[in-house]
Amino acid sequence: MARFIQPERGIVLASLLVLALALLPTRWLTGWTSDLGSIIALPLTPLRHAAGGAVEWVRPTRDQGVVLDPSSVELLQQERDTYRGRWHSSRLRVEQLERELAQLQQARDLGLGDYWTPRSAQVVRHNPARSGGVLTLNVGSRNGGRGGTVAVVDGDRLVGHVAPDVPRLTSRLVPLGTVGDQASETLDARVLDTDPGGPAASDPGAGRPIHLEVVGSSGLYRGVLERGSGVRPGQAVRLGTDPAWHSTAWGMLVGYVDRVEPSVEQPLREVITVRRAIRPERLSTVTLKIVDDRSDDPVADPDPGSER
Repeated sequence: MARFIQPERGIVLASLLVLALALLPTRWLTGWTSDLGSIIALPLTPLRHAAGGAVEWVRPTRDQGVVLDPSSVELLQQERDTYRGRWHSSRLRVEQLERELAQLQQARDLGLGDYWTPRSAQVVRHNPARSGGVLTLNVGSRNGGRGGTVAVVDGDRLVGHVAPDVPRLTSRLVPLGTVGDQASETLDARVLDTDPGGPAASDPGAGRPIHLEVVGSSGLYRGVLERGSGVRPGQAVRLGTDPAWHSTAWGMLVGYVDRVEPSVEQPLREVITVRRAIRPERLSTVTLKIVDDRSDDPVADPDPGSER
């Protein structure tokens, strides 16, 4: 008998009994299993009620009777959309200020001399007549702008210069290649064999000198060099010591060599076509190189006793 009730056999018999009960129809088990379940659950009932009370005490109650008015819901949605729009607008404004700060820092790092101040200016109007036309800026004489002030982007890409007769609050920017502008119709430039960038590239005496003339309103410049000059497409072209431009423009990037072709009129020369480095009609912000009247070009040499 002791051998018959060994633990291993007991587990097997219990498993067989449970399996047999599970296979029986439900109506055969409902009567006596429900009573047995109640007897087993009786000792656990007080603990279950206590745990349920603790949960209700910790969890905040919800007032199911509150119903929001549709007009209130619509007002809340409008306020949400308004503040969301303001947040996106502020984020875009921060990104714009970061770009302007980077532009000013680049202009300062790549500029020549310490007698000018970079100032960011917004393009408030483009000339709809043609690309490369005059741009209107939101910086005028009140902020130091005056005729001849040089405008750049990306630190050293020459955009143009401010036209004379600067109003108090706005100014007109004449881009490179504008038809009728004497300063940019012809340029004394230099072609660089290599353009390392940085202050070294801004040296107006570096490279091969070339005289450029604008080709209509195409935004292209054309110059002539001796045959076999070694100039290749893609080389950088920077402004030399052109007397028509303020010295803050000297060494700034004009564009890149686009084509090198033999000259038809002069067989011993070749024609160099230069494409501008920027497209003025796509600009929204430029950097003006504001020069103080008291620290203008040394060539001006005004009378110290004269009034300004």
